[in-house]
Amino acid sequence: MTTFQFTLKNNAKSNGEKSIIMSFIKDRKNTSLSLRHSCTDQQWSSETERVKKSHPDYEKLNKFIDKYKGIASKIIEDLEDDNIPYTLQDVIYEIKNYKGDLKTMSYTKFQEIVIENLKKSDKIGSAQVDQDALNSLQKFFDKKDIGFNEIKYLTLKKYEAHCIEKGNSPATIGIRMRAIRSVFNQAIKAKVIKERQYPFKDYKISQIKSNSKKEFLSVSEIDLLKKYEPKDQYEEFAKDMFLFSYYSRGINFIDMMQLEKNAIIDKNISYYREKTGVAVKFKLNNITEKILKKYKSEAESKFLLSIVKNNNPTKTYLKNKSQKYLTIYVNKYLKDIMNSLKINKNITFYCARHSFATALKFENVSIEIIREALGHKDINSTMSYLNSLPDAKLDKIIEDIIK
Repeated sequence: MTTFQFTLKNNAKSNGEKSIIMSFIKDRKNTSLSLRHSCTDQQWSSETERVKKSHPDYEKLNKFIDKYKGIASKIIEDLEDDNIPYTLQDVIYEIKNYKGDLKTMSYTKFQEIVIENLKKSDKIGSAQVDQDALNSLQKFFDKKDIGFNEIKYLTLKKYEAHCIEKGNSPATIGIRMRAIRSVFNQAIKAKVIKERQYPFKDYKISQIKSNSKKEFLSVSEIDLLKKYEPKDQYEEFAKDMFLFSYYSRGINFIDMMQLEKNAIIDKNISYYREKTGVAVKFKLNNITEKILKKYKSEAESKFLLSIVKNNNPTKTYLKNKSQKYLTIYVNKYLKDIMNSLKINKNITFYCARHSFATALKFENVSIEIIREALGHKDINSTMSYLNSLPDAKLDKIIEDIIK
């Protein structure tokens, strides 16, 4: 057990005062921490470990000492409760970095801190997901401040049923549940809560059944889209953006917006995916070259396309710009185009990525090559992605049997 006391440093300053310190002892070793306050020997009481009334600021100083006594006692108690070996330097570090009694923090407050940290790290999309999950939980509980102990296994089941009743898709519910689970995991690591409070040992997100499927255009439908004559400039833009993504390895819109002029070398474009940070390289063809020429940016812009008007955009600006364009100028008109082509599918811009991956899968391209083409970090992401897309081999077997 670590013990400590308040005392004065041996050496006096030039003004005759000595620094007030905390002296710690553990396993016959000792260290000290200065409280950045001082007094004379005559103003200090060794018996009470406090300053005497003769000190002009004795009340303020003694309250300060009492505060640090409480902090040190709590930190040592928590370290002992965790039953993990620790050193005096660990104690000093915890005291210096003490942020208040985290164990009294509510789930709401902790998730708000998580959201703020995500924003500071420019992870705007993740911050929005966490904010949506928190807003949804607050509506379910019908209050702003939610405690960690209020979120248990049965609570999560009731919340899941609540979301279904509200018309939320299984995919949306899964995303929110993963955000909530992440908050609990971070709270445990931060020692805000105990592992026994973790409700996801029993509640399994994987059990949320999804009936959704990834829509895609077949090769023949892509040909129909290529031949389609747009009714106006808006349909033309939506068509061109979809085809550019399809022929550029399913590039995301936010990555497409940020393609730079200096990224082209011998008709090859290189960039880093916004989502994963993985380097991707693809070759331009006649279709993508024409699209780039049609929507080329001004001479002073560093970007290829004339969508981003600022050469030094923030992450928030790019995220908002991407969502605005997809909502107003792309997905709306893709729906109109599909209606005109009599293709009964819910096609959005992101389906270009699905269509590209499906085309590779139908040609039995190896998973490793598809992983590289899509810019996934690991093979598990690709396998999960492909599992939700059609299986060409299975379709062929069925077609050969059932004629």
